[in-house]
Amino acid sequence: MTNTAKHSNPQHPTVAVYGATGHTGGYALHELRRRGITPVLVGRNDTRLRAAATAAGMPDAEIRIADLDDPAALTAAFADADVVISTLPAYVTFGEPVLAAAIAAGAHYTDTSGEQLFLKKAFYEYGPRAAAAGVTILAGITNSNLPGDLLAHSAARQVPGPAEIVMSLVTRGTGSGSRGSAETVLAGLDWFRAGGWHYESGELRTGPIDRHTLMTFPGDAEPTAVAKFQQPPVLTIPRHTDVSFVAGVVEAEMLTQLAGFTPELLESLPEPSTDLRYELVLDAIGSDGTAVRGVLTGPDAYRDTAIMAVEAAVRLAGGGTEPGALAPAEAFEPAEFLNSLALLGITWTIERVR
Repeated sequence: MTNTAKHSNPQHPTVAVYGATGHTGGYALHELRRRGITPVLVGRNDTRLRAAATAAGMPDAEIRIADLDDPAALTAAFADADVVISTLPAYVTFGEPVLAAAIAAGAHYTDTSGEQLFLKKAFYEYGPRAAAAGVTILAGITNSNLPGDLLAHSAARQVPGPAEIVMSLVTRGTGSGSRGSAETVLAGLDWFRAGGWHYESGELRTGPIDRHTLMTFPGDAEPTAVAKFQQPPVLTIPRHTDVSFVAGVVEAEMLTQLAGFTPELLESLPEPSTDLRYELVLDAIGSDGTAVRGVLTGPDAYRDTAIMAVEAAVRLAGGGTEPGALAPAEAFEPAEFLNSLALLGITWTIERVR
């Protein structure tokens, strides 16, 4: 069964954006404008929404006011939308009302969440509702989550299964993260500090991992000490790929910085600088020890997250996906989707390493 949600015009879908006044939301507006789509901006502050629309070159974009604590207003705001893009921070705190309202309005939904806890809710609590409504949920579309899921699907099929998957987002630029990212971490600080879930022997597990404590990143002569880090693809990859183990890791030094993270620090953070280059590195190790490495490289983590979310939203609005909550590789053909990003400076490779 494919989704049965409304499709006003697949070439010019009606897209509603919630969270447009944030850093990633602004990039989403610019990407929609580049595609010739004028979205409906939904939020709680007319002045800020109008300023965001004007900054994106769409001063005549429609503004609709709906607060997160008003389900009826949210549902009404999304009533004629083909798809809703949510670009909020801290989805574990703020994300559910927009997701619930999109389903109630019969609109497809995607977001830029990076939290395992929210993604699990999207699949297990909201997925059945979406299926019943004939709409598709594609949560967790970020510059690491989407390529992590798609690269794993392709890379694991190049080694004998079941495969072991380990992935890491590597910062290559000198810029710092946004306040929204910091707010996300703060909202789930204990979960981030503990490393979240990894997947092993058919189940999600908390606690430390006993392997992949060193990772040699592209271009580096020496390995880097890494530690387990919550990565949403840990939940999605086992849905479509034969795996025995999936974990996210991050440079151990970065993880130790979370020990001193406080609300006071959040208030002092500046907006991100322009140098936000990154690599998403994913290793797939086969049951016979052979290994391939997938690498996605991009120029700006926030811009690229917005581009990926808009690409996913436009595809959802065009129809053809199954209703319910899907992983990226369940919704789209991995190589084709990744190749569609190349014109915007986002490139990828998969190569055998042993």
